[in-house]
Parts: sequence; structure tokens; C-alpha cells
Amino acid sequence: MAEQRERWASRPAFIMAAVGSAIGLGNVWRFPGTAFNNGGGAFFIPYFIALMTAGIPLLIVEYGLGSRFQGSAPRAYRKLGAKYEWIGWWAVLVGLVISFYYCVILAWSWVYLWGSIKAMFGGALPWVEKTADPYFKEDILRVTSEPWEFGEFVWPTVIGLALTWIAIYFSIAKGVLRVGKIVMITVPLPLLILAALVVRGITLDGAADGLAYYLAPDWAKLAEPKTWLAAYGQVFFSLSVGWGILIAYASYMSRKTDVTNNALITSFANCGFSFMAGFAVFSTVGYLGVATSTPVGDIKATSFSLAFATYPTAIENMPGGATMQAVIAVGFFLMLLTLGVDSAFSIVEAVSTSMYDKFRMKRETLVKMLCFGGFIMGLIFCFGSGLYWLDITDHFMNDYGLGLIALVQAVLIGWLIPRDEFKRIMDNIN
Repeated sequence: MAEQRERWASRPAFIMAAVGSAIGLGNVWRFPGTAFNNGGGAFFIPYFIALMTAGIPLLIVEYGLGSRFQGSAPRAYRKLGAKYEWIGWWAVLVGLVISFYYCVILAWSWVYLWGSIKAMFGGALPWVEKTADPYFKEDILRVTSEPWEFGEFVWPTVIGLALTWIAIYFSIAKGVLRVGKIVMITVPLPLLILAALVVRGITLDGAADGLAYYLAPDWAKLAEPKTWLAAYGQVFFSLSVGWGILIAYASYMSRKTDVTNNALITSFANCGFSFMAGFAVFSTVGYLGVATSTPVGDIKATSFSLAFATYPTAIENMPGGATMQAVIAVGFFLMLLTLGVDSAFSIVEAVSTSMYDKFRMKRETLVKMLCFGGFIMGLIFCFGSGLYWLDITDHFMNDYGLGLIALVQAVLIGWLIPRDEFKRIMDNIN
């Protein structure tokens, strides 16, 4: 008798897991900065066009493949044709490489969270004496002058990396039933924290200036191709399209699940969180501009500098005293960790599901191997040169790995599979 495939406890558990995978660190620092640099409020036009023409359709495809073929990305593509199996492996392996350095970013968050917790019980936030940007580069990263100068081994980052992989192991080792229980807590929690940060941010002096930079439309940007490329890139990145994650998650649903509705809920939840994050970020950036007498446009509001330099600087300048500042810092870094761990374990889940479908190894053994291997591979980013190698790896994985797999997937489904055949597959599900 064929082995019965594991199932989600409920449809809401699946939705929460999919939303948790889609909503990650990129929603907090990547979306607001991308919007700001590509026309502000005008950027929402190409963003929603990209969502409707590429994001949601590809999400429907991935949910459909996983649910119809009851397997991971490699297995689903193999059932479309043996010669297509490599596409699925490409997707999950790119995701696995991304997890190696993504977990290092979470390791930095653990270090900041620990420092913020200590500050709650007396003393100042750890970056106050040196200011946030030098503290991040010199104390947290201990950055060297170039990639081949490896520098020292940063042990606090190593400890944070170990904690991250331990969290991933205990989240997915027992299967999707445990994942479903975990995401019921870890998905709503960052939303509540973000809501608190938005309320706090918009009540600060200068918040209106920051939000004006976020929302004021620059219509001329719509004529620039890079604005449209940025919109499609943001949609692919934030929805986890092309990673093999959502195919794996959908494979634990029945063939009769409502694919289209699931995709719409996931997409709009992800977009809503991104839009909301922009209010938290830019209201705080506006306050920072007033507090430091710096024009809002001169403040860095993208990438790592936002999470580990700009936002901490704003926190240390907030009114309410040292204890309140520490509480806000704890909330912010706890939000980053809950967002990031959900996304990280979804990547590893996609890989473990693919390997299980192919080799039928014991699940817990597979997850142990992947988590231990991921920890070892992440150590290269724990040296003083780690930031350089992280930037290099991220560039190749995102620009050439995920972008190409999304294109290949679209071509395969849209052109190589006859329309009537694809419609038959989808009709069997809905």
C-alpha cells in the first residue's frame, strides 16, 4: 500500500504557513526602500500590475502543481515530464543556498535582541555609546577591508546562527502538523508588533515628512524601465515564487483545495504587510530626520543599514527614556526574528520534502542533516569578511537564480504545456 501523504491540520494552517513564508525580512526593509527609490506612491502602479500579471498567476501555478501532483517541486516537474525534473531541483537548491546566509542575518538579530533585553533591566542600548552604524560594522560584523581578508571569527554571530538553525529544526522536524501549530503564533505576532510600531511611529515629530517621502508620487519614474523591473523583482522576491516552497506546502493539501482563493489570500496578505511596514519605517525615518537635523532623503532606508543602523538610531532617539527605548528595540528585533525564522524554515521544508520524495529517507534524519549542513555552510559568513561574501552570494542567487527559474517556470507552464491540458489539471483541483 502506498504511504499516506501527511496533511495540514486545516486550511487556515496552510494559509498561515504560506503567508509566513511569503512575509519575511524583505517586507520590512526591501519593499519600503524599493518604493522610495522608484517613484514613491507612483511605484504602487507597476507593483500591482506585476502582482496581477505575474505574481498571482505564478502562485496559482505553484499551488496547482503541488496540490495536483502531491509532491515537491522536483516530483511535480518530473510528473510533467522526466526531462523537467531538474527545474524543481534548481529551485530548491537556490533556496537552500539563500538559507545559508539568510540565517546569518537572523543571527545578527539574535545579538541585537539580547543586547536590547539586557537594556530593559538596566543600562543603555549597546549601540548608544558608539552610535548604531559604527556599532553594526565594528562590533557586530567586525568588517575587514576586503573579501579575501577574512579577519576574526565572530563568536556572537556563530551563537546566533546556531540558535536559528535549532529553531528551524524544532519547527519542521515533526512535519507539517507542528509547522501548522507554530505559524498560528509566529505569523500574527509580527503583525501585532508592526501595528504597535506604526502607531508609535506616526505619533512622532517628523512622521509626516517621512511618510511624504514614502507616498509622494514621482510620475516620471513610470517611464523608466528599472522601475518596472524593480516592481516585478519585488513581487517575485516577496511571494517566494520560484523557490519550490509553495509547491511543497501545497502538496500537503488535498487535490480538491481551492487553489485560486488560497493564492489571492496569500498575495494580498503579503502586500498588505509590506505596505504597512512602509508606514512603520518611514514615519520613524521622518522622526530621525528631525531628531538628528538630517534631511529625510539623506537617511539610508534600504537593506541591512535600515534594520541594523537606521532603525536602531531612531530607537535611541525616541522619547520615553531608556527603558521604553529598550522595549521598542526588543519588539523590533523580535519581529525580525519571527518574520525571518518562518521564511527560513519554509525554505528548508521545501528541500527536505524534495529529498524525502526522491530518496524516502526518515524525515527527522533529513532535517538534521540539512540543519547541521546549513549551520556549517553559514560559518563562512561569520568571519569579518562575511558581509562581502553575503552580498556577492545574494547578488548571484537573486539576480540569476530566482529570476531565471521564475522565467523558466512561466515559459514551461505557459508555452510547453498545452492550454487544454493545463486547464484540465486545474479543473481537477477546483
